[in-house]
Amino acid sequence: MTSVSLTSAPAKPRPAGGLFGEADLSQERLLHRNFTFLAVSALCMGSSGLIALWGKSSVPWTGAGHVISFIGLALGLPMYWIAVKTVILARNKLTTEVFITIALAAVVYEGQYWYAAWVVFILWLGETLMAWAGRQARSAVGALLGLIPREARVAGPDGTRMVPVEQVEVGDVVVVNPGERIPTDGILVQGETTVDESMITGEAVPADHAVGDHLYAGTVNLHATVRIRATTTTEDNTVASIVTLMRQAQAAHIPAKRTVDLFLRWFLPLVLLSAAVTGFLTGSLERVAAILLVITPCAFSASTPLALIATIGVAARLGIVIKGGTCIEALSRVSVVLLDKTGTLTASTPQLSVIEAIGRTEDEVLTVAAIAERPSSHPLARAVCAAASERDLAVVDPDEFELASGHGVIASYAGHRIAVGSARFLDRRDDLVVPGSVRDRAASLEAAGYTIAYVLEQDTVIGILGFLAQPRASASAVIAGLRDLGIRQLIMVTGDRSRPARAVAAQLGIEHEAEATPAGKLSIVRRWQDEGHTVAMVGDGINDATALAAADVGIAMVSAGAEVSALAADVVIHGDRLSRVLAAARLARRGTNTIKTNIVFATGYNLIGLGLALTGVIGPGEAVLFHCGSFISVVLNSAFMLGYDPKLPDEPADDKEPSSQLIATAA
Repeated sequence: MTSVSLTSAPAKPRPAGGLFGEADLSQERLLHRNFTFLAVSALCMGSSGLIALWGKSSVPWTGAGHVISFIGLALGLPMYWIAVKTVILARNKLTTEVFITIALAAVVYEGQYWYAAWVVFILWLGETLMAWAGRQARSAVGALLGLIPREARVAGPDGTRMVPVEQVEVGDVVVVNPGERIPTDGILVQGETTVDESMITGEAVPADHAVGDHLYAGTVNLHATVRIRATTTTEDNTVASIVTLMRQAQAAHIPAKRTVDLFLRWFLPLVLLSAAVTGFLTGSLERVAAILLVITPCAFSASTPLALIATIGVAARLGIVIKGGTCIEALSRVSVVLLDKTGTLTASTPQLSVIEAIGRTEDEVLTVAAIAERPSSHPLARAVCAAASERDLAVVDPDEFELASGHGVIASYAGHRIAVGSARFLDRRDDLVVPGSVRDRAASLEAAGYTIAYVLEQDTVIGILGFLAQPRASASAVIAGLRDLGIRQLIMVTGDRSRPARAVAAQLGIEHEAEATPAGKLSIVRRWQDEGHTVAMVGDGINDATALAAADVGIAMVSAGAEVSALAADVVIHGDRLSRVLAAARLARRGTNTIKTNIVFATGYNLIGLGLALTGVIGPGEAVLFHCGSFISVVLNSAFMLGYDPKLPDEPADDKEPSSQLIATAA
């Protein structure tokens, strides 16, 4: 945001008071204060402007307009105070606050009261936008903490009791029912179940767990009641660790240098020197006032926020929320893009991609599997039923249905015993004999990255199903579009297993890093940043939140359950469309170019106006008009941004769920 800072020092955060302690309200208070000042300054500027236009012939109205303008001018007191302290404590430093305070003094001296109120309004507009962006960044932590239940069901000699989750100690046994979130990291000590860990690991397929397996806080228990022995306290569990990493990443974010401050380094000191020399040689305070009026950096200050507002507006029409100006500038110079796999480059759940029939036809195998899986809510079961539906197969409800401890399903239909399950499901059946050729075929599919399920009828394997998260239809075009922008480093970073990750990366022709934890993704971001690159991270899950917060630009693909990643990101893609990532990158380039053009206009006007004021060709009144002309040029150029079309690649409406036409029979 290109504006002065009206806060002399960042407010110290309040103590957190534990993981669920009172949130730091400094950003909320700052936004409220800035918005209040902005609203009042807008009211003062607008009302005094109307009086100046329609009531200037009346002395009482003119006086009222001056009073209102003075009230608007007084709203800049925080800036004036910073300017005074800067002059006293840092005598050799010229800041935006110092220069604008001097310029406003000249404006008031010449009686241009409305113009002074207008300058203050522009300053508060910039400050409010920056405070809003800061508050958005803080919201992510609160949403992440919402994943942890506030109470846990702890087992004891007298049964179970509900206690605050902060009171769960290492060694306590907690009971978790189906559909509940797990309150603490721990070891499964009783029961078997399936757990949705996608928000932590990024793995699309829910994980089957048995006694002895490790479970994560914040994940969802899907099937059976289980008992878990806590291995960490609440402050040290997986979600708490992610919160800590996010807070550190947000604190480490260094915003881009403000254009106005760069401008001040070389140009404004010369202006002040020229004004002082001119006043000394000519003895004309009017000419000094004209110099300061024509060079007041309002147009220069507005060159960035106006272009940013236009860019953000175009993005909003495309379903893209950009949370601030700093990320637009950073996105325009990104040299490395890290992309999550599941839900970003691919569908959020794997699709049925291979049907290996053994002594049956593909349709017969798929029909049996769909009947067995129809009552199940497991993502792979939904993929099977969707594939059967697209083939118009007759799928009915089974006569009986049973979950096989999270590793498969067992059903019966028309007197036939049917089942669909994983290799672990088969291994538990001592009465089953699976031919070595079938095992070998399944192993080859797993080596290619597929998730495998066996289809059985009357205790005989009749088929193998291979599931794979296929790249979105638009993924290749988006990758090519990013490369056209000059981004050469495109890496898929995923918590998924190596084999599925390698399969997807090979199809898209990009590099990949697999089995990356949230901390691992964060380290990858920082590694590229340490090498001097500007990094964009594109993700959709909670496991991406720390990397999104740490990256120079975090881009979140919003879908169900991705609220935390959306809050942690700088750019939010609504509608789950990958092509909008490319749109955001193109908009950032165009918006940054518009800012540069605005700066050229503002600087050109300033230089010409300065020359005219120095030579006495224009006085204070003409200087105000001249400066307004520079501001109008910036406004018009920024308005052209509103008509920009980023020209996205074609993307089917159901791109987030690739068609099951991708199903093929392995040779």
